Amino acid sequence: MEKSRKRVLTITASTIGAVAVVGGAFWIVDSSIAAHAERNLSVAVAESANLENAPRVFLGSSVYTMAFFTGELDSVSIDMLDVEIPGVGMVNARTEVNKVKVTPAQIFSGDLNGTTAETFARTLRMDGVAIGAKLDITDLDISHPIDISPSGGQASEALLTGTPPGMEDPVSVLVNLRLVGSEFQMLPYELVDAPSGLTLDDVAPAFTWRVDTLQLPLADRAMAVYLSGGSIHFQSEARNVELTTRELSPLAAPEENSDNS
Repeated sequence: MEKSRKRVLTITASTIGAVAVVGGAFWIVDSSIAAHAERNLSVAVAESANLENAPRVFLGSSVYTMAFFTGELDSVSIDMLDVEIPGVGMVNARTEVNKVKVTPAQIFSGDLNGTTAETFARTLRMDGVAIGAKLDITDLDISHPIDISPSGGQASEALLTGTPPGMEDPVSVLVNLRLVGSEFQMLPYELVDAPSGLTLDDVAPAFTWRVDTLQLPLADRAMAVYLSGGSIHFQSEARNVELTTRELSPLAAPEENSDNS
C-alpha cells in the first residue's frame, strides 16, 4: 500500500513537471512570436509616418498565438510618450484598434496593412505641464474634483490649481470640460481658493482654454473628452475601419481612402 502511494505520488509529480516544462516552452515560443511581430510593426509604423522614434506596440492578448485559431487579434495598441507636437506641446498619444482580422502570415510578421478592425480609437493625453503651457501657468496642477486618489476616475470636470501670470499666489478653480461641435472648451465655473479679494470673474480668463480638436493629432474631431489620472484626454473613434500602417501611428492624420463609418 505504501509503495503504491509512493508510485502514484511519483507519477503525479512527473506529470506536473512535464506539464510545467511544456507550458514554459509554449510561453517562450508565444512571447517570441509576439515580440517579433510587435518589433516589426513598431518599425513599420515609424517609417511610414516619418516618426523620429519607434512607438511602443502591444499585439493581441495574454496568449498571442491564439490568433492562429481565432483569426483575430483582440486588440492592438500603439503608444508614444512625451512627444512634442508643434502648436500643441508635450503630449502622450495612443492608437488602439480592437477585433482585428488577421491571417497566419500577418500574425507572424505583424504587418497589419489592409486588415480590418471593428473599432479604431485615437487618444491624446495632456497633463498639467502641457495645459499649463497653453495658459502660461507653469505650475498648473490638474486633479479630480472629488476623487483625490492618484489614479482617480473619469470626470467631465477638473480642479485646476496654479499661479496665473501677474499673480504671486496660486488660485484654484473648478472647470467644465466640454465639446461643442469640434471645439473643446475648458470653462471655469467656481472659485475654490484664491488670495483675498479676488472673484471668479477676475481669474476665469486665466484658466479658460478653447481649441478646435481638428487641429489636434486625432484621427478625426474628438468624440469624447474627460479627466483621468491628472490629465485631460481627447478621444476620437471610428468603426469598421480598414487599417493602413501609417494610420496606426498615434500622430498620423487619416488617409483619404480610409474606410470607416
